[in-house]
Amino acid sequence: MLLLLLLSLTATTYVSGSEEVCTVTGSQIINFKQGLVVVPDRCAYSLFASETSSVSAVFQDRRLVDVSLLDHVVIKTSAGAVQLGPGWRVIKDGNDVDISKTPTVNTVELTKETIGIKATFTVSANTIEVIFDGFTLYIKKPDMGSVVPSGLCTGSSVSTTKISSLSIENCAVAQSKTNEVPSDTCTTVTTRCEKLSSNPFGSCAIAKTNYIKACKDTLCKYPEKDGFSVCRFQEAYVNVCQLLGTTISATWRTDVGCTDSTTFCQDKTCAHHEFCGDNISDEESCLCRSIFATPLRTDNSFGGVTTCEDKSSKLILANCLLEEKGIDYNDLHLKKATCTGQLDTTTNNVTFSFDNTDTCEAIVTETVDTNTQGVTIKYENSVETSAPTGDITRVDSVNIDFSCQYTPKNPSPTTFTIMDSTVTKTFSTVSWTYTVTMSAYTNAKRTKLVETSTEIQLKQTIWMELKATGVDETSIALVIHSCQATDVDSAKTHNLITNGCQNPADSTVKIETNGKGVSGLFNFKMFQFIGKAKSVKLECILKLCSTLDSKNCQPDCSSRRRRSAKARYVDTDPAVISMAWTN
Repeated sequence: MLLLLLLSLTATTYVSGSEEVCTVTGSQIINFKQGLVVVPDRCAYSLFASETSSVSAVFQDRRLVDVSLLDHVVIKTSAGAVQLGPGWRVIKDGNDVDISKTPTVNTVELTKETIGIKATFTVSANTIEVIFDGFTLYIKKPDMGSVVPSGLCTGSSVSTTKISSLSIENCAVAQSKTNEVPSDTCTTVTTRCEKLSSNPFGSCAIAKTNYIKACKDTLCKYPEKDGFSVCRFQEAYVNVCQLLGTTISATWRTDVGCTDSTTFCQDKTCAHHEFCGDNISDEESCLCRSIFATPLRTDNSFGGVTTCEDKSSKLILANCLLEEKGIDYNDLHLKKATCTGQLDTTTNNVTFSFDNTDTCEAIVTETVDTNTQGVTIKYENSVETSAPTGDITRVDSVNIDFSCQYTPKNPSPTTFTIMDSTVTKTFSTVSWTYTVTMSAYTNAKRTKLVETSTEIQLKQTIWMELKATGVDETSIALVIHSCQATDVDSAKTHNLITNGCQNPADSTVKIETNGKGVSGLFNFKMFQFIGKAKSVKLECILKLCSTLDSKNCQPDCSSRRRRSAKARYVDTDPAVISMAWTN
């Protein structure tokens, strides 16, 4: 009786010093003690965790919304994290790592083995090996003595091992069942899965029951596509046996009829909303995850998102939707055949765009609202395939009409500010020492002085007053001889007043008072130099005129100027005063 009890304990318990392997394929986890755990959703779970290191698995949907499959693995050590992803990728901080050049990442040693990428790290002097090929994960550990790890591989429950920080949003939301695999196919799959219980696998003593169950449970829900097959589960069993020291005949694939590649989608990189799988032509392609694609498949728009911007429009298509139907984006173009799509290799989206320099034969319509006078511009175009040149074609016909409209924003008005609200300057002649003040106003009554903070808009009327003090107002008049604006940067000029009269080429200039007293006044509409000069100087030349010696100091600006006595100026050096503004 004692002997039978000892034999029973030996059959179910790993002896000290033995190595153990935990396997994850699809959503099926066979833990270190060969117990079976099924992940119920698309969340992330801890498989193996110690005080210093951990191995976590992230599950996501692929072809079916209700079947979650292992997507990638995250290994964390005290030095940081490294990710093993689909396509035999190694990722650190979002960037791919070439392990032939960088074989160690955050104290994790990385090598490329025949069965996947192998990551090795230590926990309390115990060597832990993690191997992942994009489909099946193997975690191998020795007897760790007093170190007791946690996680689904060690027997922890699903409810206590979920990792929210690694999980996608709404990962636990239940999805409606798809019933993709017919019942007769499930029967055939079951028979093939059960071959694991016979030769050539009999030489390995590891229990086969849960490997068979994992195979049946997965492939009765998910079709044998995208690298998942009965052979994938049989291969997982063979690899576990070999990792634990038992070699199975090298002819096992031939013996059970497994001919599918073990390197499916190796080195194939897909975007986060995609997975690598079989397209309609059974070629490796980046296909859309089902939850992402389901709402986009209903209208055959291929996920088209249209945006309108100022003088341009673009349509973005999900290339994974094109690929699942075997459509090459290079075969597509806008109405104009030379307007082809551009592939973003990061998002795997294809963008078709045009602008006002080349509308790619788009229809452009401009509508004006009679009430608000607002303008709406509408663009219409289509993505289509080129017409076949022969009697047959293997390219599916595509015609996606798209349109968008936008309301151009009213541009912010150009504004100007003066650098000094009032300019005062003192001049000396033989007879006088006087002061001239140059001021700008925004109203005719000259009660609103233009301050340095005042914003002046184009076409706004500005009144300029020039006033002399310190002279005999009964015998002296101030004459504005000329005023000229200069672009400080380019030296371009524009005359407002010439020889005391307004520039006939600028009808906005109005002289109200000039040579009638000790102040002069004129107005003009604000302008800017072509090229939007940053700084403009308005410079005026002034003269003092004797009203005693001259019958009239006011310039004659009529079209027919009569011969009259010339004004007598009392200053040989005219006064020059200027004001600057910027925009």
